[in-house]
Amino acid sequence: MRLSLPFTIEIKLKLTQTFTQTPTLPYYQKTKMKGAVISVFVMLAMFQFMVKQGDAAVSCDQVRSSLVNCVPFLTGTQAVPTAACCIGVSRLQTIAVTTADKQAACNCVKDTAASMPSIKEDAAASLPTKCNVQINFPISRNTDCKNIQQQAAVNCVQVRSSLVGCIPYLTGNVAVPSAACCTGVSRLPTIAVTTADKQAACNCVKDTAASMPTIKEDAAASLPAKCNVQVNFPISKNTDCSKIQ
Repeated sequence: MRLSLPFTIEIKLKLTQTFTQTPTLPYYQKTKMKGAVISVFVMLAMFQFMVKQGDAAVSCDQVRSSLVNCVPFLTGTQAVPTAACCIGVSRLQTIAVTTADKQAACNCVKDTAASMPSIKEDAAASLPTKCNVQINFPISRNTDCKNIQQQAAVNCVQVRSSLVGCIPYLTGNVAVPSAACCTGVSRLPTIAVTTADKQAACNCVKDTAASMPTIKEDAAASLPAKCNVQVNFPISKNTDCSKIQ
């Protein structure tokens, strides 16, 4: 829904006509009515701003209040973020869930950082790590917030634990994957559902395979078929995971 320009002009004209038809009003009444005009346009501007935010439920006030205690660390007056700062940082993760929320929160952080030149970029970048919190978007004035997408819920520990029983087969020590191996392989499609999850799981497999030179490429490629499981991504050290949809 968008408010059109003609609608805004119509409101302005009606209010302006009221002033011209009552020139004898006392000064305080004219001032009051001017204030009403200003309030109308402020409300319209705020409404249009809210509409442009899309489906984001997060507001800049929420983001700023979450980070207000981090200003001493971000500006370099403290070497370590306080507990109150880290609690606020962890709150960001819970209020920015959808892609629209993440992009909105990212823009709030970016605009706030840009308005405060004393904020140090390296301190901002290190804040989530210092607080031991994984944030859904970078804390930086240089981020392109439009590129923030849904983040993966799957992690490498899940992927590796699903495939650990397959190492004897993948390294050529056994000719057939064990039942425990195939149970782990069958778990992969259930934990890697979204595109982000598939790409993350693919990268975990790829990195693990690259770190183990003894893994045989043909064994890795044949593993899903041997286990009679359809996996959402190739098990290979050579896959371009960014192309997985």
